[in-house]
Amino acid sequence: MSKKVLGCVLPLVLLLTACTPGPAAPRRVGKSLYLNKRYMKFEVDNGPSYRDVRLSDGSVMHYWRSDYGNLIAAALGRDDSYPDYCELALRTDKNGIVREITVLEESIICGEVLK
Repeated sequence: MSKKVLGCVLPLVLLLTACTPGPAAPRRVGKSLYLNKRYMKFEVDNGPSYRDVRLSDGSVMHYWRSDYGNLIAAALGRDDSYPDYCELALRTDKNGIVREITVLEESIICGEVLK
């Protein structure tokens, strides 16, 4: 490759890679059908969490992912090769009421799930 072509291509490559977004920071959800409702409602509508962590104050963090068991993918008519997924952390109080939802991995599926 000539130095002239390399001199034109290299800055373009550096510019394009500098503009690509990095991983999104977790985002707390302000409005959802599931906030201040029993966690069981979320589970019935969207499937089980893949991990639950009990906290010292009696609350529980439920970690849920849309492709866990392919429940949402099947319900939305997507095949197993669909690479997009939504990952959430739902904090429930000691009575099982959802008090906080945080989006850990954002995708269009999150909007469909959170309503």
